[in-house]
Amino acid sequence: MASFEDLGLGPELVEALLAEGIEEPSPLQSDAIPVLRRGNPAVLRAGPGAGAMVAWGTALLDRLEPGEGQPVAVILVPSRDVAARVARSMGRLAMGSPLRCAALASGFALPEHADLLVATPSDMERAIRSAEVKLDRVRALVLDGAGPLLEGTDRTGVILEALDATELQGIVVAEPITPTVRQWVNEHLRRAVFLPAEAAGADRAEAPVQRGVLGLRMVKESAAHRQVVSTVARLLDESIHHVLLFFRSEDRAADAADLLGLHGYLAGSPGDPATPVWLGLDPLADRQEVEASTIDPERVATVSLDPPLEVDILDRRHGGRTGRDVCVATPRELPHLRRIAREAGYRLEELPEPSPPPADEVETFRTELERTLEEEDLGAYMALLDPLLERWTGAEVAAGLAAMLRRSGGGDARAGAGVTARGDAAPPPAWTRLFLSVGSRDGAGPGDLLGAITGEAGLKGDQVGRIDVKDTYTRVEVQAAHAPQVIEALNGTSIRGRSVRVDYDRGGTPGGRGR
Repeated sequence: MASFEDLGLGPELVEALLAEGIEEPSPLQSDAIPVLRRGNPAVLRAGPGAGAMVAWGTALLDRLEPGEGQPVAVILVPSRDVAARVARSMGRLAMGSPLRCAALASGFALPEHADLLVATPSDMERAIRSAEVKLDRVRALVLDGAGPLLEGTDRTGVILEALDATELQGIVVAEPITPTVRQWVNEHLRRAVFLPAEAAGADRAEAPVQRGVLGLRMVKESAAHRQVVSTVARLLDESIHHVLLFFRSEDRAADAADLLGLHGYLAGSPGDPATPVWLGLDPLADRQEVEASTIDPERVATVSLDPPLEVDILDRRHGGRTGRDVCVATPRELPHLRRIAREAGYRLEELPEPSPPPADEVETFRTELERTLEEEDLGAYMALLDPLLERWTGAEVAAGLAAMLRRSGGGDARAGAGVTARGDAAPPPAWTRLFLSVGSRDGAGPGDLLGAITGEAGLKGDQVGRIDVKDTYTRVEVQAAHAPQVIEALNGTSIRGRSVRVDYDRGGTPGGRGR
């Protein structure tokens, strides 16, 4: 495989990539970087987890000249959080470059003067209309996450009108490439190169041979780096004696080893019988070490903590195994992981989160208070407490309320205050989300789930919110006060002939975290 030097990148960019633990280009990067360095328009079929940002980011940093106080590249992304994340990642790659990266409306100083400017379409449109940003020198436009950017109202029109299309390099990144994305490309990037080449046609169907099931563990973006310990703790049991963890770089593997060591887990080389956790980088070599050992393969779990970049890597890590296999992914990485799993012949099956151990009284009180702060409308209470805040600090008032509630048995905050949320009407109820182990593959639809909840648990229709039916499971929003009632009533019942398990959805609740 070619190195980043072979692809034509300068030594400063190669050093920056090494500092990020990126040592060798992926096949997508090997194909895309030479094309993009020449200024060609391109469509990359890739999502988070596929390495697309390194491909277009290094190519733009290599070929563009500074804009002398004006952007030379605009990167459009679906949200401000993503804009800040992309700008920070690009900024680290640009450390040895004369170019500066920033994001609009995300806490960056003077973003309108950055060379590479990241923004949502709405923020960019406002900046153009107010003349905050000038696009006279822009030579590249990137749509990173084109699917959500173009669905619904296409807000790229104002931006395209402000650009000089004759010298503009367009780069579209999407996973999957939807009909809407293809239509936009046909209208604005007619000579675009599709990478990989097969992306120009329809997505590949499922592999002709189904090779098994991969466990899927969904994690939050903010907590992804901490999942190594909880994942290992869950897998090591009477049947699993060793966990083989795969990473993309030595730096990430070393960080994981340090974190595991702090929690008392010994980590070593694959095949070492003395260590329960093995750290893997090269799937072929590491799997050979495990197979050459005397370890029973049935007692080994293989985990991709970093989603594989491509189909071949996924197959090398998990193909032909008899033990347990798990992929860890954030919601943003899921489309990429689903596609490569489908093309490799694997079915993803989400692993339910275990029920947490019973909490003590203090922890329960703190958790309930945290839920209230995240989920409930506290505006009226803030107005109620304004006179007190003139005499005491917010921390003192909060401590006083906590003491009052604890003395009264930790009851409802509204009862302790003797008021309703608006002073004359009760506040809207809080909602939580439940996990049900039945999905569309069992023949279950929203009507079946709603009927079971209203019939078995006795809830009214307006006490049930969104019903999101997936292949093998369903998430249902219900009023939080009735969640225990639904769990107790539905657990063990049958829907469409399948016995159902119900629990709180550990992936999160609307407006807050899972309870």
